[in-house]
Amino acid sequence: MAAALTLCMAAAGCVQPGVQAPGPVVAAPLRVMNAGQPFAMWEGAAARRVAEGECAAKGLRLRTSIYDRFEGGAWVYPEGCA
Repeated sequence: MAAALTLCMAAAGCVQPGVQAPGPVVAAPLRVMNAGQPFAMWEGAAARRVAEGECAAKGLRLRTSIYDRFEGGAWVYPEGCA
C-alpha cells in the first residue's frame, strides 16, 4: 500500500495544487453600531441593514453565520465582508 501511495505521489497529476477562493477575503469580524450609538438587542434587522451597507460600500457582501451576535451595544458579524 505504501509503495502504491509513493508511486502515485511521484506521478504527475496525482497531487493537484490548492484552489484559492475568488475575490478578497476579510478575516476581521464586522462590528456595527447605530450611527455611533448602541443598538438594542432587538434591533438585529436594522443592524444587518447597516452591516450590508458597510460591505456594499466596499464592493463586498456581508457574510452572515450562526455566530452573528449582539455584544455590548454592537452587532458582531464574525465572517465580515467578502
